[in-house]
Amino acid sequence: MLLFSQNGWGSTDLHKISSNDVVGGALTAMNARFAEAFDGTAIILRSPMRFGLDDVVRQQIELIAEEPQRDNGKLVVMLETTGGYIETVERIYSVFRRHFTAVEFVIPNYAYSAGTVLALSGDEIHMDYYSVLGPIDPQVEDENGGGLVPGLGYLAKYNELCATINEEEQKRISGGDFRNVSAEIAYLLKKFDPGKLYHIEHAIEHSISLLKEWLPRHKFKNWTKTETRGTDVTVDDRIARASQIAECLGNAARWHSHGRGIGMRELASEEIKLLVHDFGAEPKTNQAVRDYYNLFIDFGDKMGSKAAIHTHRSGFVPIA
Repeated sequence: MLLFSQNGWGSTDLHKISSNDVVGGALTAMNARFAEAFDGTAIILRSPMRFGLDDVVRQQIELIAEEPQRDNGKLVVMLETTGGYIETVERIYSVFRRHFTAVEFVIPNYAYSAGTVLALSGDEIHMDYYSVLGPIDPQVEDENGGGLVPGLGYLAKYNELCATINEEEQKRISGGDFRNVSAEIAYLLKKFDPGKLYHIEHAIEHSISLLKEWLPRHKFKNWTKTETRGTDVTVDDRIARASQIAECLGNAARWHSHGRGIGMRELASEEIKLLVHDFGAEPKTNQAVRDYYNLFIDFGDKMGSKAAIHTHRSGFVPIA
C-alpha cells in the first residue's frame, strides 16, 4: 500500500504503488457499493461456462464463507457469459446454494445459453433495457477442439443434410428426377459425430429439466396470487409456468440463433411471462452497477483476461 512519509504520500522502499493497486482498490470499493445497493454479498463472474470454472467458483465462494461474521443471506452475482456446458452450471448452482439462502443475478450486458439457465436459477433477476438473455443452446467443442460451437446450430445443420438426402432418395425411389447427394453424404459422415449429437440433445433436455426444477423452487416461490384474477397459485401452477418458459427458450425454431438476445420486454411478454427487475430505473443502483461492471471489464481487457471473477476477498482473479 502507499505509505505516508514526511514528504507526503509517495512510494517507499517497502512497496512501490502500481496502477494495478489503484484499480484493485477502486474495484473493491465499487464491490462494496454494488453489494450495498442490492443488500447482499457481491461478486462479478465473466466467463464461458467451461469445465474447471466450477472449481474456481467453489474456491472463491468458500473463501468468502470462511469469513467471521459473514452474512450468508444473499449472494448477488453480476454475470456475463456466452454460455457453455450445462453440467458446469449445475455445479456452480450447487456451490451458490450451499453457502447462501438466496441468490440474485444482475445482467448488465448478456448471459446466453447455459448462462441463461444459471440466471434463471436465481431468486431474482435484474436487467435493464440493454441487457439480454438467450435461447437455451448448450455448446460443444468444435471438431478441432479449439473452441465452443452452438449445439443447436450443429443439430440444425445435421437435420438439414439428412432432410436433403432423404428428399432426393424419395425422388429416386419414385422414379422422378433426383440429384446426386454423394457430397452431402460424405460431408455428413466426415463432420458429424453421433456421440456429439446425442450429447447436444441430452444437454438441451437437461437444461429444460433444470429450469422446470429451479424456477418453481426459487424464482416462483413467492408467487402466491395470479396477476389478473387474484386467485391462489398452486404448486402445479408454478410447475406449468416453468415448463412454458423452459419449452419456449429451448425452441430452436423460435429463436433461430445462439446469439439471439432476449430482452426484458420479451421476457415479460405473454409468451414467456417472466418478471425481471429493471435496475436501470433507479439512478443510484444503475450507477453502482455500471461503475463496477465498466471498470472490471476495462481492467480485464487491459490485463488480457477475458474471463475472470472478482470478489471483495480475493480481488481480481483471472480464469484460465
